[in-house]
Amino acid sequence: MIHRLPFSTAGLVIAAAVASPAYAGWTLASADAPVSVIRGERLSDLTAGASLREGDILESREGVVHLQDEHGTLLALGARTRAMLAADAHVALLDGWLKVAAAPCDAHACAAPHVDTERGALDIGAGAAAIVLARDDTNAVDIFSETGTQTLPAKPPVTLASGRFVTLDAHAGAQQSARPSSAFLADMPVAFRDALQPLPPAKPSQNAPVSRAVNYGDVSPWLVSGLPERRTFPARFRSRLADTAFRRDVDAHLKALPDWRALLYPPRRPSAEGARHP
Repeated sequence: MIHRLPFSTAGLVIAAAVASPAYAGWTLASADAPVSVIRGERLSDLTAGASLREGDILESREGVVHLQDEHGTLLALGARTRAMLAADAHVALLDGWLKVAAAPCDAHACAAPHVDTERGALDIGAGAAAIVLARDDTNAVDIFSETGTQTLPAKPPVTLASGRFVTLDAHAGAQQSARPSSAFLADMPVAFRDALQPLPPAKPSQNAPVSRAVNYGDVSPWLVSGLPERRTFPARFRSRLADTAFRRDVDAHLKALPDWRALLYPPRRPSAEGARHP
């Protein structure tokens, strides 16, 4: 039996499909070493060729990790970098080095890459490329506009032209300069000096990855972060509170995790005996 949508409903579906950027999954195109991936509440190691999903939290080890999506957006992570893949080509960078090159397409064909950091966000222009460094030992984030124009969606928005460099500081705000700092250039991964290029698809492993439930140490830097994605973590990891050690660690850090208090100590409901009736 063929089910047909009413004309008006079908029109809405088609309009929504045209107006909204198509979702594109990421692929782990190349990795010098296995990449730790938290999917849901489980941790495993993935190798080149693996498919990645919205919500995956990645931590690279040595070397550089290359990712690409179905629309041609390219992403590279430096060594010891922690990042999370979100919907519509959004990436949350907790710390480390990230390089992103947007696919040369319009807004109706694919989503423009967007990078969240604890110091602010960055929108990547169509066909543009940028390098972002979030140091785990400072309150600053460095951004270099390699090609094209980037936008810092602040109030008011800040435009970063090709070749410009900006430092986002927790106290001083956005400080632009005509070229990257010497420290930024000295520490930048050597592979980031070259433009990102699409890579041929790697053959995925035929073996299912070994996984385990995350412990508090695996996710604590994310739980206490200032990233917008933090608000999704209590619901995502709440079932881990059934684990005694995880619950104990969350309880010990409740001062930094106020969004977890209601999960550990839910408010009492008024009893029927104490309720007043008109």
